[in-house]
Amino acid sequence: MTDIEKNFGQRCRYLFIGLAAVLPVTTHAAASSLDQCLLQAIKTAVPDTTVADVRTTCAAELGAINEVLPESNTDRRIRAERQSYDRDYTMTPHRPNYILPITYNDNPNDAPFSELGGDNAVDYTEAEMQVSIKFPVAQQLWGTDTDLLVAYTNRAWWQVYNGQFSKPFRETNYEPELFLRHYGGPSFWGMDIAGWDLGFVHQSNGRTQLLSRSWDRIEARVAVDITDKLALALTTWYRLPEDGSDDQNPGLHRYQGYGQARLIFAPNNNTFTTMYRPGTAKQSVELTWSYPLFRHARIFAQYFNGYGESLLDYNVRSERIGIGFAINDYLKGPR
Repeated sequence: MTDIEKNFGQRCRYLFIGLAAVLPVTTHAAASSLDQCLLQAIKTAVPDTTVADVRTTCAAELGAINEVLPESNTDRRIRAERQSYDRDYTMTPHRPNYILPITYNDNPNDAPFSELGGDNAVDYTEAEMQVSIKFPVAQQLWGTDTDLLVAYTNRAWWQVYNGQFSKPFRETNYEPELFLRHYGGPSFWGMDIAGWDLGFVHQSNGRTQLLSRSWDRIEARVAVDITDKLALALTTWYRLPEDGSDDQNPGLHRYQGYGQARLIFAPNNNTFTTMYRPGTAKQSVELTWSYPLFRHARIFAQYFNGYGESLLDYNVRSERIGIGFAINDYLKGPR
């Protein structure tokens, strides 16, 4: 086997996106080599050999490969996710799961609520939260490194400080997905395709009449490892057509466009992301940063400027900044 073939096998992996996500793990080839080494070492070990001895031996034998090709942050994400698929009573994160107790929006959208009548002024300050999980329906489809997954993301904006408006959840977006995920891909220009997704996405806010918003799309995502700490998640979508009278988001492409790009940089324990979404007439940008406070929580900061932060505001510009806590991010560096 040539060095190129070895490197290709070592570098096959996936990131997810939405991005969002985007997301990754040790390469399948590397994991396979380690498994083979452990099995062989157990077969040939003397009776008083410990598990630690076996692991140390294999680590030494595979060390040369790891020195040449260090495990990337996307590798670590994929490895952690695939391990969680095999555990009982475990939900695997899809996108970041977070709560921002305080966010400030310089342009709250009162219009949808004023149409309902009454004094329903929206506060500039509110809380925001997101819960996002996934699980595999089938794995290793057709004998390939391809899984079928179901995901669900719930994102909510809560007027918790607005006593005059009865502290309601101003907007909640529900987003189920069904998609194929293939791990690995070719290399080009010194970068590696970590993997790709292809699937169906529905998004709605569960409202009726004047406040109802929803749309369906076919979505494709690809994740690219630029370096072991820097990844790029590209997403494109095709909105399924609706009759003009049924379209709750007319002109959506002007604000959401047909895709987005997210750059993810995870040095040490930090995770920085930059999302850019060009519409045909408007554009949007999101910046985030997170850092671990302790094992199961990270400080999380978010800035958004543009359109479509929520479905209710798909055609309304907002500029929001918030800070709070997350239990995961798109990627994270090694401790």
